[in-house]
Amino acid sequence: MRTRWNLLLLVLFLSGCTSSNGDQQGGETEQAGQLPVVHVSNYPLEYFVERIAGPVVEVRFPAAVSDDPALWHPTTEDITEMQASALIVLNGASYEGWLENVSLPASRMVETARGFESSWIRLEEATTHSHGQEGEHEHGLTAFTTWLDLELAIEQARALRDALVLRLPDHASHFQDNFSRLEEDLLGIDSEFAALATQAPNTPVLFSHPVYQYFETRYGARARSVHWEPDAMPDEDMWNELEEIQSGHEAQWMLWEGDPLPETVRRLEEMGIQSAVLNPCGNRPETGDFLEVMALNASVLRRIYSE
Repeated sequence: MRTRWNLLLLVLFLSGCTSSNGDQQGGETEQAGQLPVVHVSNYPLEYFVERIAGPVVEVRFPAAVSDDPALWHPTTEDITEMQASALIVLNGASYEGWLENVSLPASRMVETARGFESSWIRLEEATTHSHGQEGEHEHGLTAFTTWLDLELAIEQARALRDALVLRLPDHASHFQDNFSRLEEDLLGIDSEFAALATQAPNTPVLFSHPVYQYFETRYGARARSVHWEPDAMPDEDMWNELEEIQSGHEAQWMLWEGDPLPETVRRLEEMGIQSAVLNPCGNRPETGDFLEVMALNASVLRRIYSE
């Protein structure tokens, strides 16, 4: 009798162990089935992750809710999610002003512009501007739209590829193949930008906002910048400043981040200045993707530099 009772206890014990292990394995399987999460701080980085990693990771771009991701500040929930992600992909070059007040795991942070720090463009002074609903803000002492030099954009994509390979080595060949295709696409637009600017190097242009510094440097644009917003009519002081610039620059085109107000366009036309959009593409475009926006930018430049 005692022997039978002992056998029954043993069977019950083993059954309990099997059930417990099954639950644990099920949890591990479910977790393993989830894609690694990669957080990004701007749209070009989102595009690069999608092109390089494809379906291997889940990309999250919380700053997309902002008019300008460079002015975005994370919530507590955003920070918690970033801390739990596989990678946190940053632009660097002072782009993420919020980073100074946030604690994130350094081992999973990828500052994609760090590898070419010697090429960062230092500004003489910080400037204060206003962007739509974001309100007034200040640009720091480093220009941060690095991706507008497409050679630097490729370096950022390369740094991302290397971080993905390190984090997910089983997919290394997938990442490398996709990066090679992305690099080829970006080099094609880069060559077109360079050819357009060099065919008319003395053509003066105006930029409505000081965010095109890397574009100017890489492609040799003869440009001057003002501090105008597309959705606001410049005041008389701004128009007077423009007249002073024009006295020695004589540009026939002003390039904007977004569509300017019709009344601004009309007054510029009275000064002999036409308007066009050269989209920096820091946030998701309404249509198309990063490469398509850059191709559209090339068509705008073709129009300007072929006249």
